[in-house]
Amino acid sequence: MTDNARTMIVMDAGISRFQLRAGALIRSNGHLLIHRAVGDAFWSLPGGRVEFHEAGAETLAREIEEEIGCRATIGSLRFVIENFFEFVGRRVHEVGFYYEAELSQPLPFHEREIVHRVKDGSADLEFRWTLPTRAALTQFDLQPAPLQTLIETMPAGVQHLVRRNTA
Repeated sequence: MTDNARTMIVMDAGISRFQLRAGALIRSNGHLLIHRAVGDAFWSLPGGRVEFHEAGAETLAREIEEEIGCRATIGSLRFVIENFFEFVGRRVHEVGFYYEAELSQPLPFHEREIVHRVKDGSADLEFRWTLPTRAALTQFDLQPAPLQTLIETMPAGVQHLVRRNTA
């Protein structure tokens, strides 16, 4: 697909939105990579919205190359989360696929600092490492929230959860 023909799988209907997302579990030195848009109160796993005719693993490979600047090997699918939440006045229904991933080149490592920044469209993204414990992930308000426990326990096989956090 050419850049001009790229279309994210997002559907808006009034105040409701559906989106398909893929996220990466990237590890280094016993830590997990997380990111956020500068100004957001919550963090998420690196990744992005899936585009038409693109598999979730392809999305991650593309997003990692665009945002981090290196290739990645995408591993096993670990979690599928159907997430219902409200964000900026919208009711959102998001289906997220979360995969293991390994970068072809390491990012700098620092336990307490932002290690990478990038402009993604109109958003400024920042990346940092955190311990993969529920306490640390809760401190950063990692979203969707079920990831906090799943990452700490890393149950075998593919896990599927439905999370409803709407009024």
